[in-house]
Amino acid sequence: MVTSTGESLSTRLRELRRAQRRSAAHSAGSARELVVIAFGPSAIALLVIAVIALATLLSAGSGLTGLTAAIGAMWLSSHQVPLTISEVTIGVLPLAPTIALVAGVAAMTAGAAGNHRPRSELTSVFLAAVAGPLLITVLSLALVMDGSTVLTVASPNALVAFAWTIGLHALGAGLGLARGRWREVGAHLGVAPWAPAAFRAAGVALVGLFSVATLVIAVRLVVAHGTVGELIDAGHGFAGGLGLTVLSILYLPNLIIGAAAMLVGADAHVGTAGGDLFAAHGGSLPPLPVLAVLPSGGGGPFGAVLLVLTAVVALLAGRCALHVDPMRATRTVAATAGLAAIAMVVLTWLGGGELGELGSAGATVPAAGMFTFGWFAVVGMVMVLIHGVLPGTRAARAAYYRGDLLADVADDEDRLEDEYDDDREVAAHDDDELDVVTDRDPEDAGPRDGDRADADRDSADDRVVNVVDDDDEPASDVADNVTQMPRRARADVVFGTHRTDSDDDH
Repeated sequence: MVTSTGESLSTRLRELRRAQRRSAAHSAGSARELVVIAFGPSAIALLVIAVIALATLLSAGSGLTGLTAAIGAMWLSSHQVPLTISEVTIGVLPLAPTIALVAGVAAMTAGAAGNHRPRSELTSVFLAAVAGPLLITVLSLALVMDGSTVLTVASPNALVAFAWTIGLHALGAGLGLARGRWREVGAHLGVAPWAPAAFRAAGVALVGLFSVATLVIAVRLVVAHGTVGELIDAGHGFAGGLGLTVLSILYLPNLIIGAAAMLVGADAHVGTAGGDLFAAHGGSLPPLPVLAVLPSGGGGPFGAVLLVLTAVVALLAGRCALHVDPMRATRTVAATAGLAAIAMVVLTWLGGGELGELGSAGATVPAAGMFTFGWFAVVGMVMVLIHGVLPGTRAARAAYYRGDLLADVADDEDRLEDEYDDDREVAAHDDDELDVVTDRDPEDAGPRDGDRADADRDSADDRVVNVVDDDDEPASDVADNVTQMPRRARADVVFGTHRTDSDDDH
């Protein structure tokens, strides 16, 4: 007995030590994972920034004196923090590094989140994805402030830098954590049934506009290839031309957003040059090769073709929002137009800003939002009206409404059947207890058992009386309860327990 107790105690101790080792290994793995999430994307970004800054300084023959300050300034510019260089503020910063950074954070958090992590671990992943870059932003601000005498870069506003860092990395982390959990997030937020269709239609609208804008820019680059070559040659050598080419690639998303705003009817400008689809005017421009895509005169027929392409995009988005129920389709179209307009406003605001002594660059933000909403709302509503009067749609609508009615009736029938099954289970349970008592012989039972058996018979007789009284209820009460399911009663309860003379003698 003592040996068995000792073995049991030693077994429990071994299991406890194993559990502690597993918990420690899990904690260590989780800590390493959080460190990777916090600094992984930022470390890759810093490595790329360091290579670009080193190549730029060496090609310019400036040495490595301001390398750390240049790295800090480029980190801040990748987070859209405006920089002031030699008392000239640059607010139009390239969006390509910012998009790549947000995408990297989203991919990292999505891989670390998994599908079965509890909410507390997801919260830790989110906080780590934001806290690590925030620490690097603090160090970057210190580096820029320390090297301001070398690179003549003024120290940016710390609050603005912190806000941009938190916002961008929170966006990336949120997208990564929500990937694969859209239904769960929608159910938690209580979104309407038509909301997913509205988000899909808005996505189609934005992707369509940006695809057409990219096509337009590509065509304009081919047409103006001579001007592009001249601007690249103005870089004074291979290093300068390569730098201008890389900078043009980084600014491509800004130009695509501006072109998309022009497609819906807004005007865009770079410095003093600008225009819309049907009119343009020249002006002073920075020597950036990609700016050769800006028109130098009226669009003419080309502008009308672009309007037709915009209408095609609106038709595709409206088709995604159609439904046989006209009210649901109307709500979906309105939500699609609103979401697309909000996205266009935010992106247009991000793609523009101050351009130093040349003024500003970008599209008119309010006009971009209003015209985007108008395009997708008007075209979508016209499609809803046309779709609603088609014979096939009317037949589908009638079937849809019948389906809803039949579904409601089926739900009511299922509920009544469940209640009926519950009542039968309760009645069967009571009958089983009654059978156990009535099957026993009162003579074989003790004094208390015999009394209990008689009491059960009396209660059964009382139930017989109650059932007979319930059958005599007025017709009006029966009519009121006509929708309720009937309840079955055992035959011995309704007609009484059959008792022989021998039972009476006993």
